[in-house]
Amino acid sequence: MTTHTAQAGAATVSQRLARWVTDLRFEDLPEDVVDRAQMLILDQLGLQIRGATLPNVQPVRRLSELAPGPDQSTVTGAERRTSPAQAAWVNGTLGSACEFDDAHELAWHTSSAVVPSALALTERDGGSGRDLLVAVVAGVQVMCLLGTVASQGMLRTGWHGSKVMGVFGAAAAAGKVLDLDAEQLAHAFGIAASDAGGTMEYDRSGGEVKRLHAGVASRSGTEAALLAQAGLTGPAAILEGDRGIFAMFAGTADTAPLERGWDRWHILDTVFRFYPTVGTIHAPLDLVKQLRAEHGIEDWRTVTTIRVGLADVVVGHGAHITRPTDAISAQFSLAFSTALQLVTGRNAPQDYMDPRRWNDPEILAAADLVQPYAIAIPAGDSFLSSRVEITLHDGRSFERYQAGFTGHPARPATRADVTAKFRDNTGGVISDARAQAVIDAVRGLASTGQVRSLAALLAM
Repeated sequence: MTTHTAQAGAATVSQRLARWVTDLRFEDLPEDVVDRAQMLILDQLGLQIRGATLPNVQPVRRLSELAPGPDQSTVTGAERRTSPAQAAWVNGTLGSACEFDDAHELAWHTSSAVVPSALALTERDGGSGRDLLVAVVAGVQVMCLLGTVASQGMLRTGWHGSKVMGVFGAAAAAGKVLDLDAEQLAHAFGIAASDAGGTMEYDRSGGEVKRLHAGVASRSGTEAALLAQAGLTGPAAILEGDRGIFAMFAGTADTAPLERGWDRWHILDTVFRFYPTVGTIHAPLDLVKQLRAEHGIEDWRTVTTIRVGLADVVVGHGAHITRPTDAISAQFSLAFSTALQLVTGRNAPQDYMDPRRWNDPEILAAADLVQPYAIAIPAGDSFLSSRVEITLHDGRSFERYQAGFTGHPARPATRADVTAKFRDNTGGVISDARAQAVIDAVRGLASTGQVRSLAALLAM
């Protein structure tokens, strides 16, 4: 694929990424890449619509209302429009509000940073559906290429990869819509880097601030592209430099993985989440559901232990919290999520937002049955794989290993799956007719003109 190659030499990594993005055209995108981009956009919009109703992100909505901007870009669920950067901030936060947005093994979470930026500027500038699609693909690709080098290092040290890399994905998407040249976009990356950051302490001691990471990344990337367009400059070696992103956040100077990553459309490896939880606990939830159904385990009180094997690197990213104190700590708790499924038979988004669930004695008692431990994942399997063993009071024990989970590339989601999730998220928030109109508009992005009609469907 000639569009995925880049020549090494004097150019810095950010300059090479910028050249790739500026050279990318809609005609370069294979059909499956376009299809995946449409699915990601639909998923993200459904989450923004649901997110607008959730209590944990209302402070962001209220603060944005105190700083009204120009009538340019739609804020989901609001009566007003505002500046592209502020719309991206709010919409990215809404899309991340329920820990339900897409994931990626290299880039962690892409659409909640990339889609709001691309949509806000495409709406403002009267761009086409094709403009939006190519911008989304570009933003996701940039995040993933950076993740080939930095993702594992950031996971080990506690930096939130989707926040650190999200500013670059949003800048790439914004720069594509703005038609920046390669020099300007490289400067945008250098500018955006100053807003990279965000620790993962939330996966240990909670805090709803995690929801801001996507929105802030989207806003910062949007602003970086606009500033570069206006003439501001940034460091050329911001990624591989001695004080650049790779060294400071991932502790590495080895860019060899990036060289191996150019020739793949990384958007095809996106993970769709069908549980509103951190992705590291999806495989265990799949397995608990399967084992209970197959062996008729209806009453959780018949269970003595549930041993959950996870990759060593993810044991602390989902298995550390056993007593949630807010929605984010509930969604990052393997014990709570497993108990919720055992006691209620489901993992409903609203249950993670309900303080009564966090303190329910029955759910907490069931949570105490969960015993996480580290296992070696077979070569070739995703590090998001798991092994679960359920032991009953009568002495019976049932065990199963699963590579990946539903929605992971190992067990891919279909368009019908994503559409059903969209309807679940928008049900009761917007009418069925409006939901269908959004679905139709997203499906038609490759052939329609302006996207302003799609954005209008997101307003109150």
